[in-house]
Amino acid sequence: MKAEYAKEAKERWGGTDAYNESIRKTEKYNKEDWNRIMSEMDELIEKFAQNKNQEPGESKVQELVIEWKGLITRYYYECTDEILSGLGEMYKADERFKKNMDRHGIGTADFMSDAIAFYCQKK
Repeated sequence: MKAEYAKEAKERWGGTDAYNESIRKTEKYNKEDWNRIMSEMDELIEKFAQNKNQEPGESKVQELVIEWKGLITRYYYECTDEILSGLGEMYKADERFKKNMDRHGIGTADFMSDAIAFYCQKK
């Protein structure tokens, strides 16, 4: 599946600055790096799941969005608000993302998407 996702990403975003930056960063990662990164991301998704009872605009939830944006920037590419907004929409629309995020509780992907939308609209 990893090869399939990589091919799809290249077809959709290949040639963009974000894609090129992501390739430069991720080609240096070893298995331990990937395990750490995935663990950090899973932990943060779990925090979103634990806060689904909050409104997407609550300060605690918005802090999670800022942390999420920071993780993407640190490990992949400069996550602008425009990119973040698109990712948030994809979390709802793409069943693969939804299924992965909803492992932490049904509705987690939708909640993250709504929280990201709030963050990006308030700017």
